[in-house]
Amino acid sequence: MNIIRAALFALAFLFGAAGPSHAAAEDYAGADAGILIYSAGSIAMPLSFQFPYKRIALPSSEPVSDWRGQIESRTGGFSRLRVSNAEYDGRETGRVFIRRLPPGEYEIDDFRFAGTRRFSSRQPFSIRFTIRPGQATYIGNFARAPSLGTPLQRTLGAVGFFVISDKSERDIALARARVPDLPQVTVSVTDVSTFGHPMLLTGEPR
Repeated sequence: MNIIRAALFALAFLFGAAGPSHAAAEDYAGADAGILIYSAGSIAMPLSFQFPYKRIALPSSEPVSDWRGQIESRTGGFSRLRVSNAEYDGRETGRVFIRRLPPGEYEIDDFRFAGTRRFSSRQPFSIRFTIRPGQATYIGNFARAPSLGTPLQRTLGAVGFFVISDKSERDIALARARVPDLPQVTVSVTDVSTFGHPMLLTGEPR
């Protein structure tokens, strides 16, 4: 019975009971808006997560106004174990997101696993990107993968890890199919391997 209970707990932690409940910020409606493009999904099995971002500086000397959102991948819980509204499918499943944001410098410095409890990063990191008026910026593909059955299982257990990589060829094509008048896109993908963070990788471990 204890083994069954432990297995159910692990599944609940991996998939999440109902997915994240914290909604991302609404798109910015100002005439000076820039465009953020990224993709989010899962590798091997559907897994929920969140990477909150916040604006930390403006293009000028004006005080920083609060603008927050989050990179997010949702699954449907035990009844619908799949990434919601997927645009690409296979070993990796997910979709491309296009957000209108006010211009400025932004930072991602935490993540959250969705499940029976919240799990945030215990090791500092900082992914930064710039949003410019009337321009588009692509910051990468964010995917959560299971650590069970990989070389990381010994150190990470069942919580999994993230692969943050450049899938701009695929993602920008999907974005343009949805928004044909998308401006030229600047690719700005952070090499997360420089952080030395055990849960942030640029590819699956071999």
